[in-house]
Amino acid sequence: MIGELDDGGRTDGFEDPPPGPGETEGEVNCIESPELCVAELSLRRAVDILFVIDDSGSMGGDQGTLARSFGTFIDVLEAQQVGANYRIGITTTDGDGLLHATSCRSRLDDFVSDSEIYGYKDERQRGCLEHCELDSIGLSDAWVEKGDGTTNLPPGLDMAQVLQCIGPQGIAGSGFEMPLESMRRALLEDVQGFLRPDALLAVIFVTDEADCSMDDDDLNWLATSGVAYWTHPDRLSSGACWTAGVQCIGGPGVYDTCEPANMGRNGLPVLDPNEALLYPITRYVDTLTELAATKQAQGGQSEVLIAVLAGVPLDYPETGEILYADSVDTQFNEEYGIGPGCGIGTETIDDPPGIPPVRLRQFAEAFASERRNMFSICADDYGVALQDIADAIGGINSRACIAGCVHDLRYDIDGLQPDCRLVEAFADGQPDREVAPCVVTEAGWDYPAPDVHVCALALSDAEGLTPSPVDDMSPQCVTLGSNLELVIQRREGIPVPAGTAVRVHCDLDAPVGVSCDER
Repeated sequence: MIGELDDGGRTDGFEDPPPGPGETEGEVNCIESPELCVAELSLRRAVDILFVIDDSGSMGGDQGTLARSFGTFIDVLEAQQVGANYRIGITTTDGDGLLHATSCRSRLDDFVSDSEIYGYKDERQRGCLEHCELDSIGLSDAWVEKGDGTTNLPPGLDMAQVLQCIGPQGIAGSGFEMPLESMRRALLEDVQGFLRPDALLAVIFVTDEADCSMDDDDLNWLATSGVAYWTHPDRLSSGACWTAGVQCIGGPGVYDTCEPANMGRNGLPVLDPNEALLYPITRYVDTLTELAATKQAQGGQSEVLIAVLAGVPLDYPETGEILYADSVDTQFNEEYGIGPGCGIGTETIDDPPGIPPVRLRQFAEAFASERRNMFSICADDYGVALQDIADAIGGINSRACIAGCVHDLRYDIDGLQPDCRLVEAFADGQPDREVAPCVVTEAGWDYPAPDVHVCALALSDAEGLTPSPVDDMSPQCVTLGSNLELVIQRREGIPVPAGTAVRVHCDLDAPVGVSCDER
């Protein structure tokens, strides 16, 4: 058991305990419905990966770079123990959320565009033909997957080879990119059955412009009546997505900072997010929070990894800094509302290097893990970024945000003493084995004994209040409303049999998905 009671029981003199499991105050009574107040999940090494790929007119080269880098991604993913079981689906930034799994050679017309503003573009060679050798693939699903040593690919094909063909999405999509709304619809309108409750979720955005997620009515209004948001003197351009969703301090020229803003049709920030032109970021945070609670109520995994390839500097993973500045090219500012966040000095109106992803950044930071999760779309090779993302997927597979208010066994001492039991279950016939708590030391943590090769850390400090960082919860668990994050630690070099899972049982003070603040 992760939280332990004293062997001798409770000593006289303590105050009466607060409500425990089964004694919840308010509308929910866990005594009457105890089955609602238990979190049970299995940490199984499985992941569903959704790529949201920009298919607007400037993305031909970037899609080619992504295709070249898929091999690295698969190599690292399969080197991780999580690599034994994964699904990869691909959608675009057009906002419909549909998954696409056909060879780019079968849709070469999507790699040609002819615009009065940007001229004629033919990206068939750079975006598709240089990287894809398959005229057709014949997948029975709208995704690719590997599990239990087998794939859903036709005989003779390997995963990287297929991804290099289904990954490129063309350049015929909307120039008003909606990556966040595309993600939401792909997850909530999952008629194709992509998501599995027992797999963690990773969403990877690949885009060179600002998020413009809004409904059709607001987009039509912006085009016909929203002149106050136009950055071009004569017409609607992508810059309206910037001015309708972002506010900057300082400038013009170089700005101190730029942050998401809920702007209304009156040209001013609105207090009610529902009145904003662009959908508020909370819409998408809530989507993942509710999805996590639903999956965990089904005994699945609530962990989420968000990664972004967008207009940030090449050194963003190290510095976390983005320069917000107008371009020296006035026409570029009119087209996009701001200068590029990377590739500064190389920008043209028909090929923006990468607009700073202000809205995507705030969304990604809400689900941040131990390291930064944003990378530069201006890189010549996305291999390093995808390697880091694959490594991060392996890392979060050993973590669990408990979607609920875990009961405290010892209210009389500081810190949460969680009422949880963890058991390691093996698929090869070995008997189940209880997972002991890790030993917290002044230097950090350690295994409880030399012959113990797996232990669990219980993290419950959501605000960094304790002196030690060992118990600090990740931002994503805080976002999900958890009061407990469990981390499974394994000794390096000790093999883990295929199919091994850690089963978690925690007693709660309220139903699954109800936070301590909400109960």
